[in-house]
Amino acid sequence: MIIGAGPAGCSCAISLLNTDKYQVYLLDNSKSGKFHIGESIPPDMNLVMKQLGIYESFLEEGHEACYGSCSYWGSDKRGYNDSMLSPYGHGWHLDRARFNEYLVKECQKRGAHVLSNTSLVKSEELAEGHKVYFKTKGEETQSITVDFVVDASGGRGVFASAKGSLKNHGTPLVCIGIRFKNKARQPVTKLTYLESVEHGWWYAASIPGEYMLVTFYSTSEVVKQLGLHDLKNWFELLAASPNTFELVAQMEPVEPKVRGFKAESFCRDKIVGNNWLAIGDAATTYDPITSQGIIKAFTHGARAAELIEYHRRGEQAALPQFENEIKAQYSQYLQSRTYFYQLEKRWPDSPFWKTLQLTDELEHAS
Repeated sequence: MIIGAGPAGCSCAISLLNTDKYQVYLLDNSKSGKFHIGESIPPDMNLVMKQLGIYESFLEEGHEACYGSCSYWGSDKRGYNDSMLSPYGHGWHLDRARFNEYLVKECQKRGAHVLSNTSLVKSEELAEGHKVYFKTKGEETQSITVDFVVDASGGRGVFASAKGSLKNHGTPLVCIGIRFKNKARQPVTKLTYLESVEHGWWYAASIPGEYMLVTFYSTSEVVKQLGLHDLKNWFELLAASPNTFELVAQMEPVEPKVRGFKAESFCRDKIVGNNWLAIGDAATTYDPITSQGIIKAFTHGARAAELIEYHRRGEQAALPQFENEIKAQYSQYLQSRTYFYQLEKRWPDSPFWKTLQLTDELEHAS
């Protein structure tokens, strides 16, 4: 059973089902029509999707091309990181809600038993698996006995948490943003934009349908101090950030208020257990500055499927190996995050930059 039908859970389900050896139950607790902040994926994802066998059907979904990123980071000079020389082609601007629905359909095409509007209630550990209790909206609690459980339930990690797995936190950020609708004749940029400012950093990216998502990342303390949950204050900060503001100066906001999201950074102390493991954000979450969210989820899912097969064959080291790999990747991520934040030296007295740079130095040293 796989708990969670996001990119991590679906990539694991597809990988398992591609072998024709498994019966997969997928608990999908997602809500139709839920607001998603959207995301851009790098060119490397094309290779990952080809390996899963979903690349051709993904192309039919009509997501928009992303030709790289443009950043104002460390100085007021514009920098580019385009995909012209990438052997994998260009990346993509995703309509996240539609992308998630597409992945679930790909699981169903391969024979997954998708339990929609269903959430985990509890579980009981058995000698050779788990008895999982779940509840579908409007129905009584049901149960099923499974050989193995994959927790892909996102940052909550509902199964892993119930097994006593704890989060080792890095510095969490808060994401505050809204979508804009293009009303001008000028086309929406196909690049992803980043701009560092005194109190944090901006992210802007196209969303299919002539929309643009603009979000601001900072610590909860700074967001509270500046009152950025108030649309007026948020717009004033945006207007003072010339490069990001220019992107949406001729657009109209879609939402009447800003939306806030957690941007945690953590790694669980226990990622595997007796016939279970956690993947994607249920295992580790990364600061969005590293742009690894979805590709991390996909690679976790595919690798988990591979090691589940080794575990099924009786290889005792398979699950501990998965945990070691995920923790090693988290360590590499911390180094990458430290590198990015240490590049910015323009606001040495800024609470945001002091917090991130000092925290990264301490985490990297440990």
